[in-house]
Amino acid sequence: MSYRAVTLAGADSPSEHLQLAAFTALVAVVFIWLGRRQRRTGRSLLAPNEMMRVGDQLIQPPPPSRGHRTAGGVWIGVGGVFVLPAVFNVVAAIRQLIG
Repeated sequence: MSYRAVTLAGADSPSEHLQLAAFTALVAVVFIWLGRRQRRTGRSLLAPNEMMRVGDQLIQPPPPSRGHRTAGGVWIGVGGVFVLPAVFNVVAAIRQLIG
């Protein structure tokens, strides 16, 4: 079963497994970092703390919201989903190297 899953993933050598592991680990780190940032601040990811200038007035950013904190938790969960393939690809590379 694991051989079939590896073949479907398109990785045939340990170096390809390690490349896939590095890529998925990088994606996981980015999503978890964004989620932690949004959850900590409770603000949007696009402009979390910036004041906006409209004409000659400065407009305060919106207050932290519970929805943005919840969305941050969702982003952390999405990052966690990407951690598993990274671990599986590292294990598959080690198994191929050992024999």
